[in-house]
Amino acid sequence: MNQWHATLTNAFGDQLPDGVGVLGGGSHNVTNITVTTYDSAYRYINEYGDQFGLLVVDEVHHLPAPTYQQIPEMTIAPYRLGLTATYERADGAHEELEDLLGTVVYREEVDELAGEYLSEYETIHLQVELTEEERTEYDEEYQIYRDYVDTHDFDLWKESGYQEFLKRTSYDPQGRRALIAKQRAEKIARTAGKKSDTLDNLLKRHYDDRTIIFTANNRFAYELSKEFVVPCITHQTETEERTEILDRFRTGEYSMLATSQVLDEGIDVPAANVGIILSGSASKRQYAQRLGRILRPTDDRQPARLYEIIAEDTMETYVSEQRRQGVSSSADS
Repeated sequence: MNQWHATLTNAFGDQLPDGVGVLGGGSHNVTNITVTTYDSAYRYINEYGDQFGLLVVDEVHHLPAPTYQQIPEMTIAPYRLGLTATYERADGAHEELEDLLGTVVYREEVDELAGEYLSEYETIHLQVELTEEERTEYDEEYQIYRDYVDTHDFDLWKESGYQEFLKRTSYDPQGRRALIAKQRAEKIARTAGKKSDTLDNLLKRHYDDRTIIFTANNRFAYELSKEFVVPCITHQTETEERTEILDRFRTGEYSMLATSQVLDEGIDVPAANVGIILSGSASKRQYAQRLGRILRPTDDRQPARLYEIIAEDTMETYVSEQRRQGVSSSADS
């Protein structure tokens, strides 16, 4: 919200006597051009839905959520524009956007923007082996999980199938053990010892670059922050501290930082040219968002690099293939 407010204020200057309004974050200043959040728009749309002729929705892939759909439904705005770098949703709900806002009128692929509007980039796929001890434990836990899934015929690649699996784990002791086994196997793959060794080599190689390390959860982000002595940003980081870290990253005082999912979207991350993914979901959207963190063009026009480090022959292999599919081409190593 602050990002949009600053950009619009800079763009319109003195043309707006009342300035750019803000609705949300403790502010209730509504003017001819007003910036708000999804939550505040949902809360106050019945009060202000008749005052605007143009509705612009950033990160529009969030709009199909049941509550947020009421925002376009309760405004009279005849002109509507949605913006997003990740239009498709895994649940197919993006199809609702045609009724809420309209059809897709313009689409540009990342590769077509690279060079002039975005940095040139390459994605590099690195695989590491589990240690003998890690492999033994992983295989044991994963087999417990697979045996349960196979005997109950869950289609885990569909959201409904995975939800049914989770539902059974709430009352079936064997199902609960299978879920725990899955979580343990995921943790072994996510925190594989050789990942840290590979990360150490990459950080030494890119010591003079701006690097963001992406993880799947806060705990792993904090562990890496402590091990490699780098600042960390998660959803638990206070706004003031987050701002200070990003400011120091922007000036070069900090050359690297670790994060979980909080920097994937919606935050103005200073120009970084190296991203390292140590773990994440199968979401193509998340992968595209993390790629986008390092694509802002800089004066020196250095090509950006996105590394992905996964544990070989684990669940991460499939997850990696799913999230990279259709987003960008990768160099395997």
